[in-house]
Amino acid sequence: MKKKISLVNRTQLSDYEKNSIFRLLLTSFSAKFESLRLTSKEKLDILLYLEQKYSTQGKALVDYLVKDGEEVIGILTVSDKIVALKNLNYPFELSKRYGLFTILKYVILLTSLEYQAHEKERYIENIAVHEQYQKQGIAKALITAAQSEVENGDRLSLIVSAKNQQALRLYLKCGFSIVKKKRNFILGLLVNEPNWIFMEWSR
Repeated sequence: MKKKISLVNRTQLSDYEKNSIFRLLLTSFSAKFESLRLTSKEKLDILLYLEQKYSTQGKALVDYLVKDGEEVIGILTVSDKIVALKNLNYPFELSKRYGLFTILKYVILLTSLEYQAHEKERYIENIAVHEQYQKQGIAKALITAAQSEVENGDRLSLIVSAKNQQALRLYLKCGFSIVKKKRNFILGLLVNEPNWIFMEWSR
């Protein structure tokens, strides 16, 4: 199945596209959010709020999108080196609505998944394909599109759960190498995934 890949700066996305993207990410990474006892709509509302207030500050985020009609069915997000991170305040508005402990857990989870890219490095923040469109080469096409934008001497990096053997095989097939294995105590507690693998690809 051939689908066009669009390269879009995060700030250029419409509200509908952002909703579609985060619905896809919530579905694809549902295991990481299942400990948060909220409805899908509540989780989506929180992610959109954090995205609007915090996620893009200091980062240049680029999304590679695959659509079927208006719906996003595949996404790969790349970030560059953080250039000027502003002072971030705890989202007390969300805590009033959903409870302090719930939002604190949410923030800790998202912070634990964060990675700061270095000079001449672009980092794959996430990659997801709608379950009805998997095993059609979309994930590989997204990775290839991201690789095509990497300049000579630069590198593309990512972190993948050691549990995710399917993704690990795909990245190896796409030319990524395992740089190191690391343990994350916080992610072990929150999502029962303490073992992670850092991988790189360079032109």
